[in-house]
Amino acid sequence: MSPDQEFEDMLDSMEIVAESMEEEHIVPARVDQLKRRRTLLNLQSDLLDSKARQHAIYRLYRNSTFRKFGAGFMIVSFIHLLLFLFADGLNSGGRNVFTLFLFIIYLWVSETFPLPVTALMAGVALVLLGEERDAAFSSYASDSVFMILGSLIMAQGISKSGAENLIIQKLLRPFTGSNYSLIFGTIVICSFMAAIIPDHSVAAIMLPIVLTIADKTEIRKRPNEMIALVLAVAFSCSIAGLATPSGGARNVIAMGFLEEIYDIRITYVQWVILAAPLTIALVPLVFLTLIMVNRVSYRSIDYYSESTHSIDDRQLIALSILGLTFFLFLTSGSNGLTLGTCAMIGGILMHVTGVLEWEDSRQRLRWGVMFIYGAALTMGKAMVAHGAAAWLAGGLYKLADYGSDIGGDTVIILMIIVVTVLLTNVMSDGAAAAILVPITLAVGYAADFNLALIAIITAISTAFAFMTSFGTPPNLIVQASGIPRPSDFVRNGLPLIIMSILLLIAAQTYYWDIASGWAGPPFTP
Repeated sequence: MSPDQEFEDMLDSMEIVAESMEEEHIVPARVDQLKRRRTLLNLQSDLLDSKARQHAIYRLYRNSTFRKFGAGFMIVSFIHLLLFLFADGLNSGGRNVFTLFLFIIYLWVSETFPLPVTALMAGVALVLLGEERDAAFSSYASDSVFMILGSLIMAQGISKSGAENLIIQKLLRPFTGSNYSLIFGTIVICSFMAAIIPDHSVAAIMLPIVLTIADKTEIRKRPNEMIALVLAVAFSCSIAGLATPSGGARNVIAMGFLEEIYDIRITYVQWVILAAPLTIALVPLVFLTLIMVNRVSYRSIDYYSESTHSIDDRQLIALSILGLTFFLFLTSGSNGLTLGTCAMIGGILMHVTGVLEWEDSRQRLRWGVMFIYGAALTMGKAMVAHGAAAWLAGGLYKLADYGSDIGGDTVIILMIIVVTVLLTNVMSDGAAAAILVPITLAVGYAADFNLALIAIITAISTAFAFMTSFGTPPNLIVQASGIPRPSDFVRNGLPLIIMSILLLIAAQTYYWDIASGWAGPPFTP
């Protein structure tokens, strides 16, 4: 029997099976049977035709995903070869893990695959490289991951109940007397809210509110005032996110690395003592920067809004759960509960009390974020365990040590801040924290610095992503409004970054010496 006849018989058999499945209602009936048969015959022709096979290979080559993956694989393979030839202080396990680390970063930055898929690839790849399964995947279920999950659930409950809108509207109304007070009030309210719940949630809620106010006043007709107003939302959410562990994922990532690698735990209150004053100091700096750079002149505005409805039962329950969770955060050092447990208590209560339905969380929650943070933690641990982080940190430390004779330890701290700020402005702040925290901790360990302070410095520095729209989620949300241009982020962000770095250096040099005594261990010997 010829190959063509065999293929025809196979088609007939497939048709019989398909018709049987249709009769049993296993699959929906196909209206056009001739079309299905024609498709299968075309498939036969493609399979038997060598030119068609070549065309398929060409189409694969033209596929953007395949090309991105291939380019990344060749780049990291070349780097691996260089490491094999020149990195004498790095063993084979360290070279493999470091190469994988670079490849995962490349896949994330290039978005070759969906980010959660790449995150799962990290754990699988470590197992294939010989890592123990439990060690490779344990970080995907770490306390830090559950803190992020619980915080996202609570933010969703606050948003769905309308409680967040209610709070912001009531708090913002007193600031609607002038353009200056509106911009300043926006910064204050965003800073207050973003210190409690994730910064991107506050930006998503706050932006339409300020745009509504702008539409009801003459601000919409003044481009410079509009730029200052919307950037006030983005920048204030970023600076507030550094004030508390719950303010941003970057903080949780830093705390997770510190605890899992070096067994050092920072409480919620300790973080607030050291970081919150920076947010307070940055509030007027953000305001002055936006006013001066955009040349906004003072003028009164006439804004009228209808009174908001009184708080309902659902909003009251949501706010009560938020208050309880925040109290648990503040007392986490003494109540025996981890931050992840506290956050999950709040998330569970949102469902138990009926504020959220399971379908709300199932459909709207970004579950893939958990895998991303888990992958970041597990790659960082592997880098440390195999000596790759120490090797890389040693190179950076030697580079910084050249100037330490003149500037002392401040030079090393400044290097950590500058490198972190540069990286966080070209990629997401969470990814920057995931990449740099294990490295900066290794630098701090080599320089005999307080590792808890190094973790906080790195996390805070990742919040200074003011120059690009893609550096942090609040910037992306504001950019989506179509009001600020990329050049607006650069004009306003560059001077703010410089002032923020100087403020962080000043806080580390003067304030933290005093505050460390208040915070206690691990900030004091």
